[in-house]
Amino acid sequence: MMRTVAKVLAFALLLLPIGCHETDKVVNVDPPPHIVDGVYSVTGDGQVTIYWRANQDNDIDYYKVYRNSAPTGTFTLIGTTANTSFVDTHVTNGSTYYYAVAAVDLAGQESAELSYENVFDTPRPEGFGVSLTNTFTTDATSGWDFSAMTRRASLDPLTDIYYGAQNGSYLVYAATNVKIQDAGYVALRDVDYGPPANVGWSADGVVEAIPGHSYIVLIADTHYAKFEVKSRDSSGLVMDWAYQIDPNNPELTRRVP
Repeated sequence: MMRTVAKVLAFALLLLPIGCHETDKVVNVDPPPHIVDGVYSVTGDGQVTIYWRANQDNDIDYYKVYRNSAPTGTFTLIGTTANTSFVDTHVTNGSTYYYAVAAVDLAGQESAELSYENVFDTPRPEGFGVSLTNTFTTDATSGWDFSAMTRRASLDPLTDIYYGAQNGSYLVYAATNVKIQDAGYVALRDVDYGPPANVGWSADGVVEAIPGHSYIVLIADTHYAKFEVKSRDSSGLVMDWAYQIDPNNPELTRRVP
């Protein structure tokens, strides 16, 4: 009996806390930021604007924006910002660029991976407030050449579209082998992509010029363009426009959500 009590007492002593001799500590691990998501881009003239959602971590210091000429491979850092958007002005119209974003926290830790969206963009030229005259009264400047960004006569072989008003009708004509269609009451910035070559185009190459309507054009050399009628009367038409100089590329802008 005494031997059993001794064993129990010895076992109980082993279970006593060490007390002031304890040296273990609890350390809170600070993980790197989560991957950035919600990345998208908006096409501009000589620039691309990249947007993303704010990172879910509460200790984000800034973001890094990366770019590449292909969807895979090595992405190069092109800038940093504390905001959730970045404007890339070091681009060439007609060239396609791929983008990715990473977050950096206050401890200097970067997201373990770049954003996973396949974000790409092809900037293109644009213009505002172009005036075309009425082909039936002043033909020499009634047409528009998107590629040269200049006015021409209606029958000039380089003309893409031209304007005509008579007998109460206000019309935009597409040149031979040029397709045109009315996109409706929509701001020019919201016309993001041109449709396929066999979908929705005017059968006779003529559309009514309606202020506030935007229009899509497919030029004979497979370049897409768009314009918005700002105003029109018997003397002429005023429009804003954009032109994709990358052949067969229907990207005209990306709509901002």
